[in-house]
Amino acid sequence: MRFGEYLIKKDRIDESELEDALKFQGEKHITLGVLAVRENFLNNKQLSTILDNQRERGGLFGEIAIELGFISKENIDRLLVLQKEKRNLLGDILILYGAISKADMEKELRQFHELKKKGEKR
Repeated sequence: MRFGEYLIKKDRIDESELEDALKFQGEKHITLGVLAVRENFLNNKQLSTILDNQRERGGLFGEIAIELGFISKENIDRLLVLQKEKRNLLGDILILYGAISKADMEKELRQFHELKKKGEKR
């Protein structure tokens, strides 16, 4: 079970609040391409070439960038870690929206992690 589903099941938030938060999270997501240019792994021309290739034939941005020789797998891995670190956390968004208080969120997170640990021990 994911954390958002857990909060709905516990009646802490409703489905529309989760949907809004997930939409916000998706909209504010920094793309790998933008991050690669920002971190000086790619220039704008290389980014355009990768995106053109992606539109034409599909595929993952990182794989295309590596295939074209613009970036190494190690640098793609670094960018993926950075991308994850810069992602807005669902709990923070729900607090921002006023769907749940910070104290309640912290309590629910603790309980959710305890529940997951018990499930892993079985």
